[in-house]
Amino acid sequence: MRLKTKLIFILSFSIILPFSLSSEEEAQNTEEIVVVASRIPTIASEVIGSVTSINNEQLQVQMIDGLEQLVRYVPGVSAHKESQYGRSLTEDVHIRGIQGGAIFLIDGVRISDSYVGYGRDTVDTDLLKKVEILKGPSSVEYGSDGLAGTIAYFTKDPSDLASLDNPYTSVSAGYDNANNQEKFNFLSAYVSDDFEMLIQLVERNLEETEIHSNFNLRANPLEANQQSLLAKILFSPTENTKATVVADKQEWEGQWTINSDERFIYFPSPRSISSSIGDDQGSRERFTLRFDNSKKNLLYDQASLVIYSQETEQSQITIQNQVSFYNGMRAAPTPTMRVRDFDFNQSIDGFSLEAYKSVGIHQMVYGVNLDSTETERPRMLTEINLITGIPTNTVDGETYPNKTFPDSETDRSALFFNDRINISDNQVLNLGFRYERYELDPKPDQLLKNANILNYQVSNKKDSDFSIKVGYLFDIKDNLTAYTQYAEGFKAPNYENSNIVFTNYLLYYTVVPNPNLESETSKSVEFGLRGYGESSNWDLTFYRNEVKGFIRYEIIGFSQGLGIYQYQNAENVEIDGLEFSYNKELSDNLSLKTALAMANGKEIAEGKEVPLIEVDPREFILGLNWTSSNEKFGLQALYSLSGKSKDNLEPVCLNNSCSPRFSTGGYGTVDIFSFYNPNDFIEMRLAIENLTDKKYHRWASVAQLPEDDAELDLYGQSGRSLTGSFKYKF
Repeated sequence: MRLKTKLIFILSFSIILPFSLSSEEEAQNTEEIVVVASRIPTIASEVIGSVTSINNEQLQVQMIDGLEQLVRYVPGVSAHKESQYGRSLTEDVHIRGIQGGAIFLIDGVRISDSYVGYGRDTVDTDLLKKVEILKGPSSVEYGSDGLAGTIAYFTKDPSDLASLDNPYTSVSAGYDNANNQEKFNFLSAYVSDDFEMLIQLVERNLEETEIHSNFNLRANPLEANQQSLLAKILFSPTENTKATVVADKQEWEGQWTINSDERFIYFPSPRSISSSIGDDQGSRERFTLRFDNSKKNLLYDQASLVIYSQETEQSQITIQNQVSFYNGMRAAPTPTMRVRDFDFNQSIDGFSLEAYKSVGIHQMVYGVNLDSTETERPRMLTEINLITGIPTNTVDGETYPNKTFPDSETDRSALFFNDRINISDNQVLNLGFRYERYELDPKPDQLLKNANILNYQVSNKKDSDFSIKVGYLFDIKDNLTAYTQYAEGFKAPNYENSNIVFTNYLLYYTVVPNPNLESETSKSVEFGLRGYGESSNWDLTFYRNEVKGFIRYEIIGFSQGLGIYQYQNAENVEIDGLEFSYNKELSDNLSLKTALAMANGKEIAEGKEVPLIEVDPREFILGLNWTSSNEKFGLQALYSLSGKSKDNLEPVCLNNSCSPRFSTGGYGTVDIFSFYNPNDFIEMRLAIENLTDKKYHRWASVAQLPEDDAELDLYGQSGRSLTGSFKYKF
């Protein structure tokens, strides 16, 4: 849709709005405030769109540890992993049937991209006070990649824990037998008139040695540790200004015994792998400087300037002992060793200038974002002849060291504006837009030439996008609210999609860059109803999301005996869905929670429609929460029911052969959480997850696998597990 058409749509939408009735302000004043939906702090019941907020109490009661646990009770959202090594690490999420279309933020700053094995779990959930999950396109608020939504992490502030001249200190320890994880947490905060300080240290050690006892394969045992640090200082040099300094650092290391690698490989060269050891390491460092000014003037009531820098380094080292048949199967084998070191490094630097202004019925937020991202992924592989001691860096048709895409700099610059217009006591109109420029600058070097032996040309990529969001909320009566929203999202091609390039003659294929690759775009329409009673509330949402120009990795032809692969804008996608939630206070101590999510999706390519693989099966959640009258003891039971995967999905085709796609049956799990706080200083928590010891796979983790995949069991979920924690507050 062109700019002129979009503006006409906005004006028309405003003209036809009806006017009437009132709202219930008193009840709403006690509600949680949501920020992620429009960048304007808004009472949860008055948000236009779908946002799930997970507060600190939920994080603690459910002992949420990692991305998978964070979203497990969020309808329409699921976590998945692309590595079969272990369950402790999560790669990314599906939001309403779209994989890889979510923006991840920590305190308003983008988190680095994920890499296989270590992904979005680089945020320690113990550092968080709150998480907000926006479902639906979010490019207007946060820019490129926001096809499906945004997950926003908010770290703790000193004032969340301490009060004036009343400091806070706590130590806690926890254990999870699903992966034998031991966790230790130190947290301290101090608040005075013009100064606040917080420091938190978290250490994890785990030893994941087995999968569910009913699975047949040996696990890939993992020993890992992770250290996390959060330091935050706030001070007020003047009455109307505040400065915040945040340092956030995480380091992790994992050693794998990769039993699944032990096998005989016939192609491209016969070899028998006797042992495989992985040593993965990574770190993420973030430094943020924020200035807030609340002295009202003509331009703003409040304004903030955020300057940030983030560095992520990840390394995957694999050592394989094997015998190689260099001279054919009838000759004596040669003992060899392969040492692989694949790295992923990314840095993000930028700033954001944001202002808030209230004028009459208008609540406006506007500003500018600028950031620059540098990405590199060097690869090294050496095979050593253990008889002669001679190494070679030409392995299976590739010469190392190499890079399969050039070092790349990605620059984003954006202007954004959002206006929440309180038309009347019971009507709100929201108008938002964002203009963003995107530029990808590749920097080829000799390591790229080692992979690009056919000398394909990589190219700069420039793109821009104008996205809009229009929403309308109407309080039909005191206990019933309706809203509708139209939102656009886009995702620009990244460094790999645009410029991946390498050739392997031994394996008979080549990968070529695509200078004509275009951005993916989405258009979403959402309708919602919210109802309120004296002791209950419910929420019903219908949505439709259309995505054009889906970027997929495809074979596009053959030349000189080589299969030619390329990222292309291949398919368009349509997704329709329904989400429903109902909460009821059954008594002063007992409450009920239910949630339902169901969706259908289809890919449309060359006049053919096929079911969309990424859409999750139907999901139903039923929960009961009981708290004692003195609030010292509580129990929470949650039942999750997942339907079977869709029928008639496209087969999985690899190496010129196709196999039926793996399907999951329906399953249900029961989790129980409890806490006991005998006094103001002690908190104890205990959880039993998968109470019935159910054997199952999550669809999000296996959707891309064939039914005959030999390693399917390694993607299975853990059986019955027990988690406990103890906290002492000084």
